[in-house]
Amino acid sequence: MLGIGIDIGGTNTKLVVVNRAGKLLAQDRFKTEAEKGPRAFLKRLGAAVDSLRRDYGRQLVSIGMGAAGDVDPERGVLRFAPNLRWENVSLTGPLEKLTKLPCFMENDANMAAWGAYEIELKRRYEDVLTLTLGTGIGSGMILGGKLYHGATGTAGEAGHMKIEPGGRLCGCGGRGCLEAYCGSRAIMARARELIKDEAAMIRRYAAPGKERFNTICLTNAAAAGNPAARRIWEETGTFLGRGLASLILMLNPGCVVLTGGVSRARKWFLPAMKKVLREQQLKTPFSKVKIRISDDADLGSHGAALFGLDRALKA
Repeated sequence: MLGIGIDIGGTNTKLVVVNRAGKLLAQDRFKTEAEKGPRAFLKRLGAAVDSLRRDYGRQLVSIGMGAAGDVDPERGVLRFAPNLRWENVSLTGPLEKLTKLPCFMENDANMAAWGAYEIELKRRYEDVLTLTLGTGIGSGMILGGKLYHGATGTAGEAGHMKIEPGGRLCGCGGRGCLEAYCGSRAIMARARELIKDEAAMIRRYAAPGKERFNTICLTNAAAAGNPAARRIWEETGTFLGRGLASLILMLNPGCVVLTGGVSRARKWFLPAMKKVLREQQLKTPFSKVKIRISDDADLGSHGAALFGLDRALKA
């Protein structure tokens, strides 16, 4: 039995086929082109799924789909997706009609959480918190071995918890959000406050062939001993520790998984983050929780495929 996993991004949409053990058998991608509208997108998505069905036929039993934004998982509706500029778009129903396969949809961070639970941790922990550290910050929670949705399906918006009252402006319009300090866009905004000569930083520290002032450049600068870069990553770790401490106190997870592009700078932000966790007054949950870093860039799509299989087999 095989499942299709779909990760809908603002630029690209990725599809994978995996087996029950999570082994990747096939993958495909196409430009999302959200500006052409949901109907055109669904038509191209249906065609991509049909292409995979020609290769795997009746072995395919389900589709799992993740999308960034406010998702209604029960109705399969993308209520609001700022990166796509779509509102109240039904996706699972139309896709089921096109493909004749049961389809399940979640927020993309929830699908990454399920991927961490299944692939990274092999279900060794019943209570898992996953933070996706990218342009923004998302989170997903596995509690008691089940994906936790909350009352409206929007549980896990950890990126918008307030860690600094009246602090930096966040993309959501609020101030002091975790995302406004630890998302890659916010980190680079802070870098531009401290580092005035971007061109020099790019020349010295940018990845070959990717001459941009980004978190990779900043990580390379920290590795080379640049004091401003190290200060920025230390600040990032402190703020991330504040947010994570509150989440650990509230949820008491057995394991926390950090993933996404920002997590690649772990060497430079983890010490400050762990220092904040050690300084908490209530010691028990912090002494027991395990912190894991995942470098799997496909946790979302693989998690979506495995989640779809799990749901379909339990139906």
